[in-house]
Amino acid sequence: MTSRSSKRFPRTAAIAVPLAAAIVLTGCSSDDESPAAGEVTYPTVPFTTPGEGIGLGSEDQEIGSTFPEPVHVAEIEPIKSTELLAVAGGFGNLELGVNTLDPVTGVAGNRFVVGPGIWDPVIHGFVGETSADPAVLAAEVWRPRGSRGAADFTVSTYSGNLLEPSEVVLPDYARVHSRPGSNAVTSDGKYFVTWDDGLYGVRVVDLEAKKESGALQIIGCGPFTWLVGHELYSVCEDTRELIQISIDDAGVPTETARAKVLPDDFVSNRTVTWADESDQALLVGANGDVYVLDFSNGLPSEAVTPIGNAGQDSGRFAGNAINNTGTRIAIEYTDSVVHPHSARGGDVVKIDLFDAATFAPVKTLDLAALGLTGISSMAFSVDGETLYVVGDGPEVEGESAQTIVGISAETGDKVSSVEITGTVDDVSNLLTPQVLE
Repeated sequence: MTSRSSKRFPRTAAIAVPLAAAIVLTGCSSDDESPAAGEVTYPTVPFTTPGEGIGLGSEDQEIGSTFPEPVHVAEIEPIKSTELLAVAGGFGNLELGVNTLDPVTGVAGNRFVVGPGIWDPVIHGFVGETSADPAVLAAEVWRPRGSRGAADFTVSTYSGNLLEPSEVVLPDYARVHSRPGSNAVTSDGKYFVTWDDGLYGVRVVDLEAKKESGALQIIGCGPFTWLVGHELYSVCEDTRELIQISIDDAGVPTETARAKVLPDDFVSNRTVTWADESDQALLVGANGDVYVLDFSNGLPSEAVTPIGNAGQDSGRFAGNAINNTGTRIAIEYTDSVVHPHSARGGDVVKIDLFDAATFAPVKTLDLAALGLTGISSMAFSVDGETLYVVGDGPEVEGESAQTIVGISAETGDKVSSVEITGTVDDVSNLLTPQVLE
């Protein structure tokens, strides 16, 4: 599929398939067989793959004599390891647009339309090799009558021709915790694992079987979901412990170990990030203490101490990220001393880049250094070599175009800057796709 800037493809939804299984494009009618228990089917219309002479989007096509005209549907391009996901919208939106984005050219490609999370969007992207590979997973809340009507809680996988998502309908009591870092997909693509606000614990969804496979109530721990294989690691703030939860071959979680290694003055926070390649977690506590936790060999056995403190005399630390190789940390700072979780927390005006081992400063990236007039979001590339920042470009005649800037993670030097094209709405959040096994 080509980029939205050339408008070759209409908006579509996805083909039914679990993350751990191959996706096969079948017929377009779902009336031949009854669905299996827990499986969701959708009414559809006949369609064909576009061939020679078929135009999509802005391409002209000769008007035929058949009415209504036949439906032609092509397939998405798999997400590349050089791309990011660009999310538009946020809390309060009934649907969210998600584009693949080439951060070097600024051109948006595939567009997915997913449902919102309870608070923040719950969206995971995956690097693929074919259009049939899983591309985007979203834990969604669908409310037909707003807060008054019944809600459906689903976990949907989008890929292929986007006409029929692989949808898992969660039980009515499930409430996926939607803060960043509180849910994840196992590296083999088999399970979606999340902390659950109703359970006060961990819930596991088998994406191949399309059902909840297990749950474990653990009051006082979470809500972070750091996954190494099928081992989940998280925090128990009150007891100053790190906890290990193992997910067995049936998808059932069991607590297997705890280690009281956090300091007595440890303070947690709402969101965390993860270095997928090096199995390290970044936690910037609400008091500014910066922890890089290494789970490559299981739970730490020695006392864990912060590598530094993110507090500064001017501004307030906000969002943060660690690259996949676990070598660099980026922390956003606002122009207000008010906590950024407050509605009056100010605007992000700079990003500081740090060494992930020593917390030594690498570079301060303020608006002038970035060449931006505002900062919306940031994310590291899949290979960890580049930090990308999206925001408002310089004003021209009172208007500014969204721009994405690339920064070398090693040096902090600017390596690219380009306007974003092909999106329907402004990008509010950048996400790094995951490489599945």
